[in-house]
Amino acid sequence: MSSAPLNSLVKYDPPVLVNTTKKLSKPATGAKKGADGKAVSQTEDILNSILPPREWTDDGQLWVQYVSSNPATRLDVINLQELLDQRLQQRQGRETGI
Repeated sequence: MSSAPLNSLVKYDPPVLVNTTKKLSKPATGAKKGADGKAVSQTEDILNSILPPREWTDDGQLWVQYVSSNPATRLDVINLQELLDQRLQQRQGRETGI
């Protein structure tokens, strides 16, 4: 575990302070409840298995940050494309080949 999470192109929910017992149960929030709570939970479980939550310690406290399950908007996709292009240019990424 590191002292702070790294920058990522993946959109995350706000960080959650976890007890020192390292119990990683995601707190229930009203915004994530759907008509069928079981389906939402299953979707989040699948998402967390593909992209596991980030964990780090800060001043002896364990923080966890889950991947956001909110759908992306058109503006989110445009901003993400610009950020990806910027990072590729900084790292001198090539469009094809090695």
